[in-house]
Amino acid sequence: MRYLHVLVLTLAAACSGPRRYYLHTELPKLEGNLLLAVVPGPWPEVPTVISDTASIPDDLVLPTLTGLMNLPGASDACDPNTRRPRQDASEYCAAIYRTPQDWRVSWPIRQVFEGASSCQPPFGGVDDSDFGRDVPVLGYAHNHPCGSGLSSQDLSVWPMLKTSEGSWVMVAYGVSPSGRVLRDAQGELIPAWGWLATGHKSQPRFYKWNQEGKVWKWNENEKRWEFQTTCRPRSSSILSPKGVLPDCSPEMR
Repeated sequence: MRYLHVLVLTLAAACSGPRRYYLHTELPKLEGNLLLAVVPGPWPEVPTVISDTASIPDDLVLPTLTGLMNLPGASDACDPNTRRPRQDASEYCAAIYRTPQDWRVSWPIRQVFEGASSCQPPFGGVDDSDFGRDVPVLGYAHNHPCGSGLSSQDLSVWPMLKTSEGSWVMVAYGVSPSGRVLRDAQGELIPAWGWLATGHKSQPRFYKWNQEGKVWKWNENEKRWEFQTTCRPRSSSILSPKGVLPDCSPEMR
C-alpha cells in the first residue's frame, strides 16, 4: 500500500505539470494591503528582450499576449447558450517591466470567473529574480476568456506608487512602488500602457491603449499597431458592475 501511495502522488505531480501562473492569494502583499500584490518575475514562458529603446518592444508584448491566450481557460471558454464565461474560464494579469538590462514580463496572476470577477493586477510591483523589487512597471497585460473587447474597467488600470502623504495613486508612466520613475534618454517620463488579448485562440485580437484612452489594434499581416479609436470609461451598473462598455469614438472594431 505504501508503494501504491507513492505511485499515486508521483502520477499526480506529473499530471499537474510545471507551474504556469500564481493565484492572488499566494502572493505577498505590500504593507499587508490586499490590493498591493507583489508578483515574481520574469515569467519563463516569455523570453526577456534586450533593448535600450524607451518604447516597450513588441518582441516582448506580442509573445506575452499569445502566452496569456494559451493558459488554461484563457480563451474559447464561452458558454454557447449564455455567451457568458464558463466556470473554467480564467482571466490572467501580468506586469510588463524594465530592468537595468532588458525588458521583462512578470508571472501571470489567475482569476477563475465568479460572476463578473476579473484578475487583480500586481499593484504591489514585481519581485524580479535578478534585480529585486525596485523595478519600474510599464503597465499590465490581460486576457478576456469569452472574446469580449475592452471594458471601462480596463481603461482605468495603471501602475501605482506611494505618495509622500502615504496614499497610493495610479500614474500614467513607468514607476516602481517605491516611487522610482522610468525616464528616456532625454529625461522624459516613459508612458505606461494597457494590453488586452481577446478573440479566439486561432484568431486572436490584441489591443493596447494609453491613459488618454487612445486605442490601437495589432495588424498581424502588416506587423504594426493600427489606431482604432479614443475611449472614455463609463460608470458601472448594478447589472454589469465590471463589464460596462466604454464610450468610444469612432466605434470600436
